[in-house]
Amino acid sequence: MKIFLILLLFFTCGSQTVLADTENVVIKSDTSKVESNDVSKENTIPEEKEESQKNDKSDEKVLKLNPVQIINLAKKLIEEKKYDAAMVFLTKSPFNVRELEIERLHLIASIYIAEGKLDDAIEIYRFILDYQPNIPSIRLKLAELYLMQGSYYKADYHFRLAATDKNLPEEVQKNIAMALYFVRQNKNWNFWFNFGAAPDNNVNNATGGEQCINYYGLILCNQLADKEKAVGFNVAFGGNYELKLSDRWRLRNEAVIYNSTYNKSEYDDLYLSYVLGPKYVWGRGEVFTGLTMSRRWLDHQPYNKTLGGRVDLDYDITKHLSAALSTYFTPTYYDDYHNLLDGDVYGVRARLFYTFDASKYLAFKFGFEKENTEEKMYANNKKSYGIGFGVELPYGFSMYVEPSILFTDYKDERPVVKDYSYVYIKEADITRKYMLNLSNRNIKFWGFVPTLTYTYTDKSSNIWQKEYAKSTVEFTVNQRF
Repeated sequence: MKIFLILLLFFTCGSQTVLADTENVVIKSDTSKVESNDVSKENTIPEEKEESQKNDKSDEKVLKLNPVQIINLAKKLIEEKKYDAAMVFLTKSPFNVRELEIERLHLIASIYIAEGKLDDAIEIYRFILDYQPNIPSIRLKLAELYLMQGSYYKADYHFRLAATDKNLPEEVQKNIAMALYFVRQNKNWNFWFNFGAAPDNNVNNATGGEQCINYYGLILCNQLADKEKAVGFNVAFGGNYELKLSDRWRLRNEAVIYNSTYNKSEYDDLYLSYVLGPKYVWGRGEVFTGLTMSRRWLDHQPYNKTLGGRVDLDYDITKHLSAALSTYFTPTYYDDYHNLLDGDVYGVRARLFYTFDASKYLAFKFGFEKENTEEKMYANNKKSYGIGFGVELPYGFSMYVEPSILFTDYKDERPVVKDYSYVYIKEADITRKYMLNLSNRNIKFWGFVPTLTYTYTDKSSNIWQKEYAKSTVEFTVNQRF
């Protein structure tokens, strides 16, 4: 409740645009109590009120402090470890000047840190960033607290945003680099869970319409599948654990379970995956190589399985720019289709992550995948490009926008119906996708944060029967432990 009242003071004054510095605190030398200017003596007996006022004037010395003086006095008391006295001054009344109000809250948080109340300090720093996300010094303090608590993934995120401040002293930059290395050495587990609903207006990726051929003057037609609407209920959870073998070597285990259940069961999807292998950590990066395996079911029937390997590399190029590279080899075997789709998949994915400042970042993505199959007409090459922009907004909102494009070129021709006849065409597809993700960390349900994701997909092809467009709205709540 005390934290709530402190933050309420910030909210009620911080939203005002008129800046004033006329607030004062009255210190009475005979009682050492602190009162605000407008405190009245309503409990004074009327007959004695005049006499009481005379005594006040003769026995008390009144000292009025403005906000700057209160801040300086509180700092002095904190240096002397007189935390209770400092809290009296800092919690008496808020300041209308936003910069001074932020400093007041920072000093309160520093007292909580000194008293070992890290959760209370984190709550204050998170509150400040909710209303003014681009304050590197506050984000750095938050990162340090997460590091002290062992919340390494959160610490890593906030250290990277804080490091973008151009005015950081060289010593602080070195400390952040050391902290990021310490995080790499010690973040040995991560677990996440989310569930939600995803309405889909074209769950079967259908084009609709009909196709016809001219068979010796006789027009024969058949109806293509119509678009089907469905609502999927998704549950996904996963995590990883890294067994520490030495300061630099780890044994990484990673597992993911994803299940999507639709109101039309033929689209139900269940996917399991597991990864195991060694990881090496050094000052500015890490490399992992491991065995991968997966199993998938569609419509409650076995669909495919994989057994392969991958190599991941993460490296911090500068304090603003980091890179990630992943290569993989995945032999894939299907439970149906008479082995026509069985084959090996080779691929590489790359990502550049650039942070502008303490609240905004950019992600560049590239991917290439080569899929070989028993039946050559299904073998293909894929190239993908994407660019994402993320920002932490006021009031606890976070937004991420990502347009992407995928080119799929098949290696061999296949028979298709076109212009009332059968023709052989090498399929070439272009899939454009636009994604918007919006969440608010201040809205929580038992620790779960709600997230709204909208995705629009538009696929064009030189085979018109393969074209489609669809929209998906997914509402999930997720939690990281």
